[in-house]
Amino acid sequence: MTENQNETNKQNEAPAEGISEEINGNDEVQNSDTASDKEGTKDNDLETKFNEINDKYLRLLAENQNLRKNHEQEKEDILKYGSFNFAQQILNLTDNLDRAFQIFKNDEKFKTEEFKNILSGIEMIEKELQNTLEKNSIKYIDCVGKSFDPNLHQAIGEKESDQEPGTVLEEMQKGYLMHERLLRPSMVFVSKKQAK
Repeated sequence: MTENQNETNKQNEAPAEGISEEINGNDEVQNSDTASDKEGTKDNDLETKFNEINDKYLRLLAENQNLRKNHEQEKEDILKYGSFNFAQQILNLTDNLDRAFQIFKNDEKFKTEEFKNILSGIEMIEKELQNTLEKNSIKYIDCVGKSFDPNLHQAIGEKESDQEPGTVLEEMQKGYLMHERLLRPSMVFVSKKQAK
């Protein structure tokens, strides 16, 4: 080979080396772009996972607060209404004492001097029982002369009357509330229009 040919080959090789360097440089740029894309994807994945975990945490926190509120409400209800069944049973005793008192009060033979002490004793027992019921938030439902309320009264019959229809005329059994919850409905007779 001559010198001219060597120079021509070197010149031809020189651009090829430049091109290969340029291609290698482009590969490095593409590799750095791919690396930054991978970092961006990792950041997005981390952010998504963080948001998911944060959402789960907030849901669990809300659920915990709801459970706490429900527990407090149940605890309050147990304290308020824990003696509900006992109170219902005591009302039978109250009714019997009231009936006995009415018998003594309405019968003429018990109005004599010798029964006066018995009557005052029964009155004292009845008042003490009413006070005990009130202290335990058990309240009598006053219903005679008022409009019939199916939430508080149980109608056992109707009677013709000149009063407005649906008015409670007579109470056969007292009704009671315990902390505004119905303990026992009043058993009543309700007025209806008179037949013409």
